[in-house]
Amino acid sequence: MVHESARSKAVEFVQDRAAEQLQFIIDLSRQNSYSHNKPGTDAVARMVLDRIGGLFPVHRVAEQADVGDLHLLSTVEEGKSIFLLCHLDTVFPPDHPFKEVWVDGDKLHGPGTGDMKAGVATVVYSVLAMAEAGVLDRIPLTVVLGPDEEIGAVHSRPVYEEERKNALACLVVEGAGVNGEIVVSRNGKIGARVDCGGRNQHVGAVDLQKASALLELAHKTIALEGLNGALPGVRVNVGKASGGLGPATIPAKAHALIDVRWEDQKFRDELVQRIEEVVGMDDLAGCSSELTIMNERSAWPLTPGTQRLADLIKGVSEGLGHPIEQEHRLGTSDSNFFGCAGVPTIDGLGPICKGYHSAEEFVYISSIAERTALLANGLMAVAQEFA
Repeated sequence: MVHESARSKAVEFVQDRAAEQLQFIIDLSRQNSYSHNKPGTDAVARMVLDRIGGLFPVHRVAEQADVGDLHLLSTVEEGKSIFLLCHLDTVFPPDHPFKEVWVDGDKLHGPGTGDMKAGVATVVYSVLAMAEAGVLDRIPLTVVLGPDEEIGAVHSRPVYEEERKNALACLVVEGAGVNGEIVVSRNGKIGARVDCGGRNQHVGAVDLQKASALLELAHKTIALEGLNGALPGVRVNVGKASGGLGPATIPAKAHALIDVRWEDQKFRDELVQRIEEVVGMDDLAGCSSELTIMNERSAWPLTPGTQRLADLIKGVSEGLGHPIEQEHRLGTSDSNFFGCAGVPTIDGLGPICKGYHSAEEFVYISSIAERTALLANGLMAVAQEFA
């Protein structure tokens, strides 16, 4: 049983450390942790571990060669626990021009501030608050520091799929909705690549037999974009295309990166079949194409267990003076791996931010302490209810 005094003490701790937490977010954001920047992502992990690593008796590491290492910190040696997920990586490469971190009134601007350095700090300071309140060792908790969420968690996925069987519930600190909403379900998603092949040839050749991979890709692009709305809740986007050697050469190779999303998992197989049919059809003589699925997350539907968890979190937030609502989100996150397996899951517990994945990214500073107090008190309530 967690007494009201512990909840109050946690809130007081968060409020007293607000300036310190803000500086921690600034420090995290200044350390580049692009998904493919393993040294940078590992450096962010060390910054987190320096703050809370010593509070957990169990620390497991899933070492990775191409991305940062995945860390699991737990208060329990074995058995089930509440999983608290955050990711350390961002979308900004070290040479990206968006590098500065600065405060402008109630806004903290900078690369990865919202997605999700502020969320990482929310995890850190909620853990510190529970430790200060004397309840951390009484909560079965596993904190996950993920290294590759932004590239589909292709390296972390096996760990999540193994660990989720031990999850009583899962809380994730992606950014809150624009009005503080929490997330109770998400679309499914596939990230894929289409490669088209043709024949290199000079445009001035006497016997020109044009087999342009770029023209073939253009046909594919139109057909793939035509799948939007073909099934309920389906979105297909050809987001990046390239190919060719120069203007006087018929391109022998071209490729495109596509993003495929669906709301209901029952449409996934039919959607993939239609995409394969589009890619498999040779529109031009001498050309061929191939589809490669690079990453995938299944759709996470709203379940009774998640609704029960959402009602609990909303009740805690209302008790703190900040009523919130729930929402379905079209994007995906590591929460999908737990939610799709039926684990009661809530996402969007991080601070409120806007401009994700752009040079306009920022966090509302006033929401940081608010969401940290919610997470700390929410974890106490979830432990009492679900454990």
